[in-house]
Amino acid sequence: MRTAFRDPGIPDGEKSVYAIGVPDQAQAFELTSVVTRAEHDYHSTVELRAGDGNPTITVEQRFSRVGGWLRAADYRAETRSQHTVVSREEAHFLDTTHLQLSSGVGPFPSNVVPFVGGLTLLRGLDFAEGAETSLDMWLAFSVHWPVTARVLKRTTVDVPAGRSASWPVHLRPGFAHVNSLLDKMIGGFIPSAIAYFETDPPHRLVQFSFPTEPTTAPRGLMELVA
Repeated sequence: MRTAFRDPGIPDGEKSVYAIGVPDQAQAFELTSVVTRAEHDYHSTVELRAGDGNPTITVEQRFSRVGGWLRAADYRAETRSQHTVVSREEAHFLDTTHLQLSSGVGPFPSNVVPFVGGLTLLRGLDFAEGAETSLDMWLAFSVHWPVTARVLKRTTVDVPAGRSASWPVHLRPGFAHVNSLLDKMIGGFIPSAIAYFETDPPHRLVQFSFPTEPTTAPRGLMELVA
């Protein structure tokens, strides 16, 4: 099935390390992402650790690769405080139905993106200036919000891993198809995020600027270290 995400050709065993925090403050988290490649899938393991190592969040995901396109398939996350499991969540997006809030029973949309899954799926966007795509950001259980992804003009960013030519992708809640006033209200309350992907395939994420709270709170920054 054709989706919004092309297969970017991620090499088997690719490892990326990111620092996460607020500019001019001590690093809050370290995120490590490892992607392995199978004949018809990518398998991703993401580990997020606080600066003191507690808590730890581990996210395991599978992405289906069919006909040159990607889809989110399976998701499992676990949060631990030292040796104690705090929470677990699991989702299976392909060939399933679920109870959708306000719209009854139905399948997940084909362009569904688990939040952490954006590290892999968004690498398959159409990277051309001005290209715009509608996505569904899965948050938890049956909740997924419409998001608009728009590719901006190519630029260069400096991160701890070095200087990188990048495609910026502007990400914002997209409710214009429901109601234009609602779209403006939510857009004014929830600031947008910007993700920067390497211009060359397989388009690894190099920087992510995101809101930490609604409105004017300091923005968080995730940057590639290695």
